[in-house]
Amino acid sequence: MTWDYYNDGKEIIIKKEKTEPKSILDSLDPKARKRLKKTIQAASPTEFFGQDFTKLGELIDTLKELDLTKSDKKLNKKMKSMDDRNLDIVATATKLRKEYELLYRQLDDLIYGRTKKK
Repeated sequence: MTWDYYNDGKEIIIKKEKTEPKSILDSLDPKARKRLKKTIQAASPTEFFGQDFTKLGELIDTLKELDLTKSDKKLNKKMKSMDDRNLDIVATATKLRKEYELLYRQLDDLIYGRTKKK
Protein backbone atom coordinates (compact mmCIF):
# COMPACT_ATOMS: atom_id res chain seq x y z
CA MET A 1 0.00 0.00 0.00
CA THR A 2 1.06 3.53 -0.55
CA TRP A 3 0.27 6.42 1.70
CA ASP A 4 -0.66 9.82 0.40
CA TYR A 5 -0.75 12.78 2.76
CA TYR A 6 -2.98 15.76 2.06
CA ASN A 7 -3.73 18.96 3.94
CA ASP A 8 -0.51 19.13 5.89
CA GLY A 9 -0.76 15.56 7.12
CA LYS A 10 -4.20 15.94 8.68
CA GLU A 11 -5.87 13.48 6.32
CA ILE A 12 -4.36 10.18 5.30
CA ILE A 13 -5.68 8.44 2.23
CA ILE A 14 -4.76 4.82 1.64
CA LYS A 15 -4.48 3.70 -1.96
CA LYS A 16 -4.38 0.09 -3.01
CA GLU A 17 -1.47 -0.89 -5.17
CA LYS A 18 -2.16 -2.04 -8.68
CA THR A 19 -2.48 -5.78 -8.91
CA GLU A 20 -1.76 -8.06 -11.80
CA PRO A 21 -4.87 -9.34 -13.54
CA LYS A 22 -5.99 -12.55 -11.90
CA SER A 23 -6.74 -15.63 -13.90
CA ILE A 24 -10.21 -17.08 -14.04
CA LEU A 25 -8.87 -20.13 -12.23
CA ASP A 26 -7.94 -18.03 -9.20
CA SER A 27 -11.54 -16.93 -8.77
CA LEU A 28 -13.01 -20.45 -8.78
CA ASP A 29 -13.53 -22.91 -5.98
CA PRO A 30 -11.34 -26.07 -6.15
CA LYS A 31 -14.04 -28.29 -7.66
CA ALA A 32 -14.91 -25.83 -10.43
CA ARG A 33 -11.19 -25.13 -11.04
CA LYS A 34 -10.49 -28.84 -11.50
CA ARG A 35 -13.45 -29.24 -13.87
CA LEU A 36 -12.36 -26.24 -15.97
CA LYS A 37 -8.74 -27.44 -16.15
CA LYS A 38 -9.86 -30.92 -17.26
CA THR A 39 -12.13 -29.43 -19.91
CA ILE A 40 -9.47 -27.15 -21.38
CA GLN A 41 -6.93 -29.98 -21.43
CA ALA A 42 -9.42 -32.21 -23.25
CA ALA A 43 -10.07 -29.45 -25.81
CA SER A 44 -6.38 -29.03 -26.58
CA PRO A 45 -5.57 -29.57 -30.26
CA THR A 46 -3.92 -32.91 -30.92
CA GLU A 47 -1.97 -34.47 -33.76
CA PHE A 48 -4.96 -36.72 -34.50
CA PHE A 49 -7.06 -33.85 -35.90
CA GLY A 50 -6.44 -34.68 -39.56
CA GLN A 51 -5.50 -38.35 -39.45
CA ASP A 52 -8.91 -39.58 -40.62
CA PHE A 53 -8.65 -37.47 -43.76
CA THR A 54 -5.13 -38.74 -44.41
CA LYS A 55 -6.29 -42.34 -44.01
CA LEU A 56 -9.17 -41.71 -46.39
CA GLY A 57 -6.70 -40.38 -48.96
CA GLU A 58 -4.53 -43.47 -48.54
CA LEU A 59 -7.58 -45.69 -49.08
CA ILE A 60 -8.48 -43.83 -52.28
CA ASP A 61 -4.88 -44.08 -53.54
CA THR A 62 -4.79 -47.81 -52.80
CA LEU A 63 -8.04 -48.37 -54.71
CA LYS A 64 -6.75 -46.31 -57.64
CA GLU A 65 -3.62 -48.46 -57.83
CA LEU A 66 -5.63 -51.68 -58.12
CA ASP A 67 -6.13 -53.13 -61.57
CA LEU A 68 -9.92 -53.10 -61.31
CA THR A 69 -10.12 -49.30 -61.48
CA LYS A 70 -7.75 -49.05 -64.42
CA SER A 71 -9.92 -51.19 -66.66
CA ASP A 72 -13.22 -49.51 -65.76
CA LYS A 73 -13.38 -45.93 -67.05
CA LYS A 74 -16.54 -45.12 -65.09
CA LEU A 75 -15.03 -46.37 -61.82
CA ASN A 76 -11.76 -44.59 -62.58
CA LYS A 77 -13.67 -41.31 -63.09
CA LYS A 78 -15.56 -41.89 -59.84
CA MET A 79 -12.29 -42.49 -57.94
CA LYS A 80 -10.85 -39.28 -59.39
CA SER A 81 -13.94 -37.40 -58.19
CA MET A 82 -13.60 -38.92 -54.71
CA ASP A 83 -9.93 -37.98 -54.61
CA ASP A 84 -10.80 -34.37 -55.49
CA ARG A 85 -13.51 -34.28 -52.82
CA ASN A 86 -11.05 -35.63 -50.24
CA LEU A 87 -8.54 -32.91 -51.16
CA ASP A 88 -11.25 -30.29 -50.68
CA ILE A 89 -12.07 -31.78 -47.27
CA VAL A 90 -8.38 -31.77 -46.26
CA ALA A 91 -8.03 -28.12 -47.32
CA THR A 92 -11.13 -27.18 -45.31
CA ALA A 93 -9.91 -29.20 -42.33
CA THR A 94 -6.58 -27.36 -42.44
CA LYS A 95 -8.33 -24.00 -42.32
CA LEU A 96 -10.55 -25.21 -39.50
CA ARG A 97 -7.52 -26.52 -37.62
CA LYS A 98 -5.86 -23.10 -37.75
CA GLU A 99 -9.04 -21.39 -36.54
CA TYR A 100 -9.45 -24.00 -33.80
CA GLU A 101 -5.89 -23.51 -32.56
CA LEU A 102 -6.26 -19.73 -32.54
CA LEU A 103 -9.52 -19.88 -30.58
CA TYR A 104 -8.05 -22.45 -28.18
CA ARG A 105 -5.00 -20.24 -27.49
CA GLN A 106 -7.26 -17.26 -26.82
CA LEU A 107 -9.40 -19.26 -24.39
CA ASP A 108 -6.32 -20.73 -22.71
CA ASP A 109 -4.85 -17.26 -22.23
CA LEU A 110 -8.16 -16.02 -20.85
CA ILE A 111 -8.48 -18.87 -18.36
CA TYR A 112 -4.89 -18.79 -17.15
CA GLY A 113 -4.68 -14.98 -17.15
CA ARG A 114 -1.84 -14.71 -19.61
CA THR A 115 -1.35 -11.40 -21.35
CA LYS A 116 0.85 -10.33 -24.23
CA LYS A 117 3.91 -8.38 -23.17
CA LYS A 118 4.53 -5.19 -25.09
